[in-house]
Amino acid sequence: MLLGLKGTMAEAELHLIKQRMQTGRVSKARRGELAVPLPIGYVRRPSGEAVLDPDEQAQTVVRLVFTKFAELGTLHAVLRWLVEHGIELPVRLRRGPDKGELEWRRPNRMTLQCMLHSPVYAGIYAYGRRRVEHRRQQPGRPSTGRVVRGEEEWLVFIPDALPAYITVEQYRANLARLQANAARAEAPGTVRSGPALLAGLVRCGRCGKRMTVRYHQQAGGTRPDYVCARQMTDYGAGDRCQALNGACVDAFVTAHVLAALAPAALEVSLRAAEHVLAERAELEKIWSQRLERVAISVDRARRCYRLAEPENRLVVRQLEKDWEQALVAQQTLQEEYDRFTLTRPRTLTAAEQQAITALAGDIEGL
Repeated sequence: MLLGLKGTMAEAELHLIKQRMQTGRVSKARRGELAVPLPIGYVRRPSGEAVLDPDEQAQTVVRLVFTKFAELGTLHAVLRWLVEHGIELPVRLRRGPDKGELEWRRPNRMTLQCMLHSPVYAGIYAYGRRRVEHRRQQPGRPSTGRVVRGEEEWLVFIPDALPAYITVEQYRANLARLQANAARAEAPGTVRSGPALLAGLVRCGRCGKRMTVRYHQQAGGTRPDYVCARQMTDYGAGDRCQALNGACVDAFVTAHVLAALAPAALEVSLRAAEHVLAERAELEKIWSQRLERVAISVDRARRCYRLAEPENRLVVRQLEKDWEQALVAQQTLQEEYDRFTLTRPRTLTAAEQQAITALAGDIEGL
């Protein structure tokens, strides 16, 4: 009996200690003094201050991710673009003998998703974005049950407290874009395969629900139809509201869009040329930074080899091997860069410029 009472009192004291620790963390966070984990592109100084990663290439790649998402509109498109151009993400190691060193890793969907959802990139100090709902916790797994809260439910929200890569408006626009891309009935979703031009955009004029696309195979190819069958699907009542021939609707909308773009034909062609040059300049900058980084590695390996005592052959042999590996890596990267410049020169050729200018008179072809 006495042992059971002591055990209950010990559990109560432990619960009170945990409560006091959590209260202390929240109070420290409200002053902006609690060290929160930093995402890619940031480092923490010994003083505890969060700053942008001092590596120039790391900053360039982080900014490029947000630029490409604003341009391409979907996370998967950004991932495919990074993989296509061989761009890796900078990661600072958080543990091990090389703690703090910069490591370049292949891009992946989860990392990009965390980057786009993180308020740190907008300079926002946030705490309490994810909280535990005990009803969702699984027995024996204390890390489960975490739920992402809305911005208005965060425990701490301090704008302009951290160095930023993007504005707060751009951060919120990115979240809205991600939410709109989700495959839900109330969201238009991302562009998917199929010839339908207005998939996810057409609403029923009778019930106001979003119409779905159904495809039919015909002799001339695939024909889309816009169908509203929400009443039948959701309530099992009646028949579908209506169905429209997709080809007629798409042709009607296309004609109006092209008519609206016709006055800006020359501006469209100039913007296309500027876009191509800007993208090539971004890639050229990253390539030059990669070449500079590998040259630094070669120089470091060379100096280490020459500073070693010749008599210490056990060390010299390993340093010589490191130098040779660095030279091979430099040569390989230089060959890749030469192939890149052959396929994508820095400036547009005369034929490319002429082709882009010709598009000013052919908006439909563009």
